[in-house]
Amino acid sequence: MEIEAQDVSVRVGGADVLPPTGVLVAAGRRTLVALDAGADGQAPVALALALTGRLVPTGGRVLVSGHDVGLWGRGELRSRTAVVDVPGVSDPDPVLPLRAAVTEELRAAGRPAGRADARAWLADEGLEDLADVPARDLPPSARTRALAALAAGRPGVEALVLARPDRGGGDARASGGWWDVAAEVAARGLGVAVLVPRAEAALLEGAGLLRPADLRAAAGVARAARPGDLPPRPTEIAVEATL
Repeated sequence: MEIEAQDVSVRVGGADVLPPTGVLVAAGRRTLVALDAGADGQAPVALALALTGRLVPTGGRVLVSGHDVGLWGRGELRSRTAVVDVPGVSDPDPVLPLRAAVTEELRAAGRPAGRADARAWLADEGLEDLADVPARDLPPSARTRALAALAAGRPGVEALVLARPDRGGGDARASGGWWDVAAEVAARGLGVAVLVPRAEAALLEGAGLLRPADLRAAAGVARAARPGDLPPRPTEIAVEATL
């Protein structure tokens, strides 16, 4: 699945939360999106929700495999995407232990969800020692790793959006940080968009941590560039076939 935002903007209560912005999310790739906080710091949340069909943007459009979701269906887009650790939307209860979040996700996915099942899942992810740690006290990289892996394991999910994984602290340039977590999820064939402040994006670029296959976007840039190694949009293929 490919998701493309074109000139997507969001206004809330007369305030510009997100300027016209373009983002491309492709299967098996990471997309680094540099953002300004916007009004009340809501730009990352607004973009995450718009990209996944959970919010109707004020302007612009969102395409899925070349089809406008206004026609194709936002419900379908929501079912095939997940937003990870978005404040007030998908963040875990801060006082509950990590194993509780795992249990809830396993149950929602229709998988065995007993105490032993949650601990086995955490052991597979290398997080068993953090099973009883409240969500608010988790190390930033471990929190992102756990929540991203849980979201990626939901039935039918093909793309994730991580909104401000940097907000808990930590250094994305360190091994195992949120940028590495995004790479691990993308290696499973999912598309991953990571929405961070411009300063964080600049740190990654300055450290040379963007791979040739990684995609980039920035708030205020209305259309995302399409690399030459990505196939043309399905609508373009259809036109060529017709001709």
